[in-house]
Amino acid sequence: MALSRGRLLYIIAVLISGIAVGLLMLQQPHLQQTAVPPAAWPFAVSLVLDLAIGQLAAQGRTEPLTMGDRFVAVVGAGLIVTVMVALG
Repeated sequence: MALSRGRLLYIIAVLISGIAVGLLMLQQPHLQQTAVPPAAWPFAVSLVLDLAIGQLAAQGRTEPLTMGDRFVAVVGAGLIVTVMVALG
């Protein structure tokens, strides 16, 4: 099953947010002590994008996201943050 452009862009955007959060943690290590762990921050990005894509899908302008898309994006971004923090 091929990914549509919207689904692929969603996954890439959430993975990039994981890289951005990881870089932020390397520059501002005190933020690692927040109530929500930095590895969960890409989930917020995923939520916003998911709501936007859901609205577009309801209008028939794009394909809806699958749970697999969400899983790959959020878990992948969380792992990126975790690895960057551990190695930094």
